[in-house]
Amino acid sequence: MQCTHTRHASVYFVNWQRDISVEERDGRKVVVKRNKPTKAFHEYILLCTYTFISIFLAHPSAPPAAGDIARNEGKEMRSALEKAGIPTPRLVSMTEKELVEEYVDGGDLYRALAAGAGSALAQEAGRLTALAHAAGFAFTDNKAQNFLVQGKSLLRTDLAFLQKSSSTFARSMDAGSFLASVVDLPSYREIEQAFYRGYRLELGKNLPYLSLVIRNILTPGFSADGKIALRNMMLDSSGVIG
Repeated sequence: MQCTHTRHASVYFVNWQRDISVEERDGRKVVVKRNKPTKAFHEYILLCTYTFISIFLAHPSAPPAAGDIARNEGKEMRSALEKAGIPTPRLVSMTEKELVEEYVDGGDLYRALAAGAGSALAQEAGRLTALAHAAGFAFTDNKAQNFLVQGKSLLRTDLAFLQKSSSTFARSMDAGSFLASVVDLPSYREIEQAFYRGYRLELGKNLPYLSLVIRNILTPGFSADGKIALRNMMLDSSGVIG
């Protein structure tokens, strides 16, 4: 069968490691993620940052193994997540230079929340994060942009930094990175409470106790609106951690 490619100008969302675009291949829309020349450098910075923060918080933790980054995007890991109840976009193909996934028309969760989506989606993100922790996984890079909206459901994409870890720091990084990625939204309080609710209902526990500290550390690198982020960081969120 002849493979035909049509590239659309629209960008799925911004990514440090890859150029991401929506294309048409063999008559169907797909998301194509092409590695940037600086991908390895950005991954190195993220892994070093993970280690530095863990030491700073007196919870020394090894980052995800560099050798696992590519494998984490493959079918084996997606199958493991599916068994844990965490859906992922269907993998079309993967090479050293690009990764192709099915197109999910709802876009990423951050954009949906910024556009006024209800708290149900944030609650679902909390539930999926709890499912990962129950299965012994940590996403590490758990920002809202890494959840894709499909109707009332979410799919988890960008699996590169997934690791097998149940440490307090790894679980706190998941919750903290999600909250940091949405702290610049006016509806942050509602989103935070919904994420917490989904997590607690699934796992029976509050968010790990380092979650808010990590949120505050990561916010300068995640936030698009510093004033709103600062205002939200000053809210009393102590009730969501344990």
